[in-house]
Amino acid sequence: MIDTHCHLLPALDDGPPGRAETLALASALQRAGVTAVLCTPHYSRRYPTLAEFAAERLAQTRAELADAGIPLELRLAAELAPATFLAAAEEEVRARCNGRFVLVELEPETPAGFVEQAVIRARELGLDLVLAHPERCSAVRRDPRVLDEARAAGALAQSVASSLDGRWGREVEASAWAFVGAGRIDLVASDAHRVGRRGLALVGALAQIAGRFGDETLRLLTETVPRRVFEGGAAWMPRSLG
Repeated sequence: MIDTHCHLLPALDDGPPGRAETLALASALQRAGVTAVLCTPHYSRRYPTLAEFAAERLAQTRAELADAGIPLELRLAAELAPATFLAAAEEEVRARCNGRFVLVELEPETPAGFVEQAVIRARELGLDLVLAHPERCSAVRRDPRVLDEARAAGALAQSVASSLDGRWGREVEASAWAFVGAGRIDLVASDAHRVGRRGLALVGALAQIAGRFGDETLRLLTETVPRRVFEGGAAWMPRSLG
């Protein structure tokens, strides 16, 4: 698996507080079958993470994983909050992209109108938009056509393991699986912050995807489309609904 949404870097946001927790998370990701991680620290009013600081942490983490014998390939992007994506200067947005791709989260109370605004801003900047965990957004759950229109305009929809594993509640879990089953999701990521008492949500989510939809769908959601995002190249055409 290629994980395109993960808070692996230590002491930047609400992810691992230090080196030990980062190593524990990296080890758990490797055991779950992850071979590459796009590190996506938050970039928001609450976490105004400096791009230069994140790059330093990336270099340090690469060296520490090599010393620990954990063979994960790491690259750097960010998870932009909705308001930050619309308000930040172009150079600040570009500094937090991986190639052409920009990851923007949909929060529980993000209004439906934001999705169209995000598509327009991404197009103006010449970027390919990835919408993180749409299943957590109440407006999208009420009217999934909002997501359909964004994908038709070239955006990608990314569900996350903690939603599929039920850690955000039954309503979010049901919506996540419904979106996957309807072909509304283009890729799945961990959105892992640390290894908790229940272990890594990714393990159960991957097993359920394979069991419900088969290995081909699992590869599409966790390898084929994520590879395009990880490598920062041309956008993947969204799958048809149905």
